[in-house]
Amino acid sequence: MAATQEPILTTGEAAALCGVSRSTLRRAVAQGHLQAWHTPGKHLRFARSSCLEFARSLGRVDLVGTPYGREVIGAPASRAGETAVSR
Repeated sequence: MAATQEPILTTGEAAALCGVSRSTLRRAVAQGHLQAWHTPGKHLRFARSSCLEFARSLGRVDLVGTPYGREVIGAPASRAGETAVSR
């Protein structure tokens, strides 16, 4: 029976999954809060399960899969220069 391999994520993929920035992930690795490893080319790689555990530890489970910097609000954000027109 073949063992199922866990998905390996890049820094960008891991950040998007956790709903945090790439720099937050790098800082978490440096502080020992998140496990990762370096490729021979010095790129960070993350196990998907480690990222989900990290997101849970932050209490950010509601943001899992939400790209960092995107607001999750019911009303659309207004853009600069737009004016409301009543009819």
